[in-house]
Amino acid sequence: MPAPRINPARRASAEIAATDSYQPGDRVWVYRERKWQAGIISDIATDKAVIICGGDSGVVEETMTAPRLMVRDDVYLYIDTVTYV
Repeated sequence: MPAPRINPARRASAEIAATDSYQPGDRVWVYRERKWQAGIISDIATDKAVIICGGDSGVVEETMTAPRLMVRDDVYLYIDTVTYV
């Protein structure tokens, strides 16, 4: 499945999974830098998730809220196969 095309602000509340429904290691789409990028959940809190994602500037760690996250089924080797410490 390619990256989503929807703007997070236009997502219906019913289709947004709660942040704490994700687990560390889950593959997600992350909306940052005005586009969806492949990411991995690193850590979870009730209302925020720490995400490791790849973008134009390399691999970064960011904190995101639920509207900016979506489940990702595709494997992206540049982000999914790296070991994070």
